Amino acid sequence: MSAREVLIERVSEWYDGLQPREQTVVRVGGLAAAALVVLSVVLQLHAVVNRAEKRLAAKRDDVAFITSVLPELRAAPVPQGAGSSLVTVIDRTTRDQGLSGNLRGADPSGIGGVRVRLEGAAFDTLLTWLLRLEREYGLRVQSATLEKTDAPGRVNANLSLVPG
Repeated sequence: MSAREVLIERVSEWYDGLQPREQTVVRVGGLAAAALVVLSVVLQLHAVVNRAEKRLAAKRDDVAFITSVLPELRAAPVPQGAGSSLVTVIDRTTRDQGLSGNLRGADPSGIGGVRVRLEGAAFDTLLTWLLRLEREYGLRVQSATLEKTDAPGRVNANLSLVPG
C-alpha cells in the first residue's frame, strides 16, 4: 500500500468513527473551506484582471497620444548634428562659415550646452552662423555678450548655446 492509500484509509477510519452530527459538521466545514479557497482564487484573479485592464487602458491612451502627435513629429526637422558633440558641431560650422580663425574656445557647459568665445568676428557672419545653428542643429542662444572692437563691423562674442 502506498503512503497516499494509507492516509486515505486513516482519514476514512477517523471519519467513520465520528458521530453522525460530527460528520455533518466536518462535511459542512470542508465545503465551507473549499468555497473560501475558490472565492479567494476568484477574487485574486479578478484583481489581476483589473490591473491588466488598467495597464491596457493606459497603453491605449499612450498610443492615442503618440498617434495624435506623429504628424507633428514627422514634420519636425532632424538636426544634422544628431550624434555629434556640440564642440564638434561648433568647430565644423565655424570652419564652414569662415569663423574658425576667430574661434578662441568652445567648452561644454551645463547639461548639454556649450560656451563659445569668438574674437574679432564679422558681425553679419556671426548672425548668419547663429541662424544656421538654430535651423540645422536645433541650437539656440541662451545668453550672449557682444563687445564692439576697433575694427568696423567686428565683435568679440561670448555665447552660451543650448539645444532646443
